[in-house]
Amino acid sequence: MSLLPYVAVVLPAPLAFLGARAGRGRVSPLAAVLAAGVGTALTAALAGTVGAIAVALPAEGEVATTLATLSVYAMPVPAAVLAAGTASGLPLRRVARGYALVVGPALAALSAAPLAPDGWWLVAGVAAVGALLAAGTPLLVGRLVPARRPTPAERARIGEVDVPVRVLSSGRPNALAAGLVPGLRAVFVTEGLLARLPPAELRAVVAHEVGHHRHNHVAVRLGAVAVFVLPWLAATAEGVPGAFLAGCLLAVPYSLAVFRLMRYTELAADRYAAERTDPAALARGLRRLTGPGPSGRLRRLFSPHPPLADRRARLADLPETVTSAVRNSSRN
Repeated sequence: MSLLPYVAVVLPAPLAFLGARAGRGRVSPLAAVLAAGVGTALTAALAGTVGAIAVALPAEGEVATTLATLSVYAMPVPAAVLAAGTASGLPLRRVARGYALVVGPALAALSAAPLAPDGWWLVAGVAAVGALLAAGTPLLVGRLVPARRPTPAERARIGEVDVPVRVLSSGRPNALAAGLVPGLRAVFVTEGLLARLPPAELRAVVAHEVGHHRHNHVAVRLGAVAVFVLPWLAATAEGVPGAFLAGCLLAVPYSLAVFRLMRYTELAADRYAAERTDPAALARGLRRLTGPGPSGRLRRLFSPHPPLADRRARLADLPETVTSAVRNSSRN
């Protein structure tokens, strides 16, 4: 356990190097993210034992636990986030700013843990921070990336939707649904998306993101994570023997289940959009944005999006009543 200080200090450098190589296309982005996750899990497993800090520093009890957790979220975890962000082509400054905005308040609250009577503050704090971040994502995205309302010409191409649409200043073609609370929900599209897709495909892709809101997929995904994380934290806070190690061992299989759920929500949003726009236009838009999708069984298991071939096949197999309704509405 005395290896913890050395792992926490040494780990960020190779993760950052791996992420930089992935950003240049020399290493698979999936390999960079998986390596970051494994490295972080290793450090978390070491830091989860109070004795690890007790050996390195003259600290005991809640103080040792707090220092162990802070050492993970102040060193290897941000390194993993930066590696993943670099591999995805995101500007490092924005990734770092986002991490500080998201994790900074939680770390500040964590620093006061030794003053609390027990560890249940952690469960309540994580739940509150997670809910607030999910609800306030539209505000957070606007802070990280310049956002604006669509122009009248852009609005005409997007079509009429009952969810606010905001345009992000980014050349990367992308769209996302964000927010939990009615009135704060939004669909974000990038300037690159507006430039790349013709009107029919753009309307279908935006309808897909609206479908995420209509089916409450943001809440479903957050709940799926909370169902695992909160009991794990509660058991660890209560000192249940083996709780922390059990959570570490179950994290990977449960993550696979969450990714499977995310793929299902993507298919459900596809159907929502196909029933309200043009299924063929949606398939073309997905092909322009996602390409063929992940290849290889491992990549498919850890991907939040189904392969493009599966999505197009499902769109092609929609009942004739759906496609007929779309054609009739387009004529009118």
